[in-house]
Amino acid sequence: HANGKSQTSVCLKGSLGPHAHLWKLDGEIWGSMDSLAGLVLCGVSLLLSGTVDSAMDLILINSLPLVSDAETSLTCIASGWRPHEPITIGRDFEALMNQHQDPLEVTQDMTREWAKKVVWKREKASKINGAYFCEGRVRGEAIRIRTMKMRQQASFLPATLTMTVDRGDNVNISFKKVLIKEEDAVIYKNGSFIHSVPRHEVPDILEVHLPHAQPQDAGVYSARYIGGNLFTSAFTRLIVRRCEAQKWGPECNRVCTECKNNGVCHEDTGECICPPGFMGKTCEKACELHTFGRTCKERCSGPEGCKSYVFCLPDPYGCSCATGWQGLQCNEACQPGYYGPDCRLSCRCTHGELCDRFQGCLCSPERQGLQCEKEGTPRMIPKIEDLPDHIEVNSGKFNPICKASGWPLPANEEMTLVKPDGTVLHPKDFNLTSHLSVATFTIHRILPPDSGVWVCSVNTVAGMVEKPFNISVKVLPEPLNAPNVIDTGHNFAVINISSEPYFGDGPIKSKKLLYKPVNHYEAWRHIQVTNEIVTLNYLEPRTEYELCVQLVRRGEGGEGHPGPVRRFTTASIGLPPPRGLILLPKSQTTLNLTWQPIFPISEDDFYVEVERRSVQMNSDQQNIKVPGNLTSVLLNNLHPREQYIVRARVNTKAQGEWSEDLIAWTLSDILPPQPENIRISNITDSTATPAMISWTILDGYSISSIIIRYKVQGKNEDQHIDVKIKNATITQYQLKGLEPETAYQVDIFAENNIGSSNPTFSHELMTLPKSQAPADLGGGKMLLIAILGSAGMTCLTVLLAFLIMLQLKRANVQRRMAQAFQNREEPAVQFNSGTLALNRKAK
Repeated sequence: HANGKSQTSVCLKGSLGPHAHLWKLDGEIWGSMDSLAGLVLCGVSLLLSGTVDSAMDLILINSLPLVSDAETSLTCIASGWRPHEPITIGRDFEALMNQHQDPLEVTQDMTREWAKKVVWKREKASKINGAYFCEGRVRGEAIRIRTMKMRQQASFLPATLTMTVDRGDNVNISFKKVLIKEEDAVIYKNGSFIHSVPRHEVPDILEVHLPHAQPQDAGVYSARYIGGNLFTSAFTRLIVRRCEAQKWGPECNRVCTECKNNGVCHEDTGECICPPGFMGKTCEKACELHTFGRTCKERCSGPEGCKSYVFCLPDPYGCSCATGWQGLQCNEACQPGYYGPDCRLSCRCTHGELCDRFQGCLCSPERQGLQCEKEGTPRMIPKIEDLPDHIEVNSGKFNPICKASGWPLPANEEMTLVKPDGTVLHPKDFNLTSHLSVATFTIHRILPPDSGVWVCSVNTVAGMVEKPFNISVKVLPEPLNAPNVIDTGHNFAVINISSEPYFGDGPIKSKKLLYKPVNHYEAWRHIQVTNEIVTLNYLEPRTEYELCVQLVRRGEGGEGHPGPVRRFTTASIGLPPPRGLILLPKSQTTLNLTWQPIFPISEDDFYVEVERRSVQMNSDQQNIKVPGNLTSVLLNNLHPREQYIVRARVNTKAQGEWSEDLIAWTLSDILPPQPENIRISNITDSTATPAMISWTILDGYSISSIIIRYKVQGKNEDQHIDVKIKNATITQYQLKGLEPETAYQVDIFAENNIGSSNPTFSHELMTLPKSQAPADLGGGKMLLIAILGSAGMTCLTVLLAFLIMLQLKRANVQRRMAQAFQNREEPAVQFNSGTLALNRKAK
């Protein structure tokens, strides 16, 4: 597995750091090895087991390796890969030390996303000869592909650009003589002389014989006449596999998969390196025309496809033409009956099928195999299913899933997941259904540096497919500040959770407030909170608590590490608030607060704390301490016409409980404004002509009464009638005893401590005509109804009075019984009914 680290997110006593990391392999902790060789072997075994591998589809295209007067180039392609470090092209001085030293002009290949290119114009042909490499890096390790370029006018030409053999093979490296000179022929390996042939013995085919080849025999071999130089030399590169034929592994004791179509078994992984134009686990699947790469996604853009392109792959494959082409310049088509890279494969189709020089035998749908020798369901290239293009995950444990279809269905070992750094992960869990293979991978701890393009890869005998997808790893949020304790009581605490600012990524989905007693071995309790201010209830008095905040972002595993811890202590059980609190205005700048006497219950001193604050001015707040033997306090230095909120509590060594809020205005310093929204309306009455008057008044002007003044229009001012309503909360009044069909002038005043308001205008009232007496018809019936109604109301009144007296009598008896019981049980020091009740009261 890529990472075995884990971190426990637990809110502890001031220590919130990660736990120690533990690396494990297959459930066992690896200790020290007995020897360095054993340690190396263990590491190689780990690499080869598939737990952690490197993966990069790196290809080097050598256009026209035999240089003449035409333009030539090298193109290095990271097919389907997005390396963290740039790929490079350089001169291979390890193979040829005496080649040109000039740096190469490496540019971006604009036709591909991840490719570099070097182009030599015709005028620079003299500086081309030499050895080159293309290099990509995965997790700090280099993957290097080598190739050569030489002059077409060289005295000798190699049979092939590269030659791959197994350890122990008998090898003949051959060079064809193309120019006859009366000079000795010399052969070099990596620039060092190894052999010469006298001039009269130089054959048409100059050979270097290596019996029982070993890895140390690998290198670049060159041939020329003794009077020649680098520009007249021919090069070929010998690649010797570390293992014998069809073997691989650290000790070369494992059997290779049979690689078809001239694929080469890698001695370290046992996997087939497929030649350009073929893909799949065994290289049996041919690509579409003019395509190449591990998944056949790359395409040759030339007018004749991949003609004149030499493809070089990582060792031990070496270089070859694309399928369908042969020759040192890869510009010769295969002869009929032959196909594949360098045209080295013969078709031999079983049932006379057509032989295509690019793909081989073209089998009918019901047949398969290289020679169409097998019957059965045709193979289907695997297809990756249900994989989104972008996945957002939270740092921590991650279990990605790859699903694939195809025929045959992919097996466990045929599905892999490639991280952005090139690490290859193999499935932790695998399920096979009738039409789908489902591989589940496990990353024990995914981190933001793992963000990037991941690749789900499936490689079967039917072909290979890769699906890149982007993973964005989010940092789990963690508050930077500890929560603040705003207020505490004996059983509650008011907390500002201080969830912002926070470290990590949002958006925040939910917030948790974690808390527990410090000295108790209890698990952390938590509550979900939505607001910044939250009240913790049901706490124990005189107990030290610690608390912290945990933020949760969207997605699985979105719970971040809890933030810093805050400690606080709840108060002792406090006294109840004073009884009988009354708040009244005293003057324009004072309010008077009174309460019933408080009698002490212990030797502890106590006092009354009074808090007053202005409604209009939030910053205007004052707390006053009043000796416990007083029953009132004068709140001074207030503002006229301002509303204040006042509350009080009784404190000893512990703070008591606050009373309910009392609200009052200070007296006004100006005359009150006129009542507003005055409405006058007539009321129909059979015996009189009353009128209804309603109004509204403004708050804050200490209005104590409303005066209604009315008189018959046209009469003297001193003949008016005043009605004074001393309850300012009354907002309507009914005028009675008015004359019918008479015009009245009505004025309304508001009165406060300064005086009366000044009306701007008078209101006119015209009473209705007097109603006619009802007709005699039916008068007796109406009288009967009135008598019966009066008798019914009298009965109801008597019954209600009886019930009230009965209830009062019952309450009196119960009170006397309770008083008698109390006189028998309570101690000598007693309190009358006006004393302070000391029972604990939960806030």
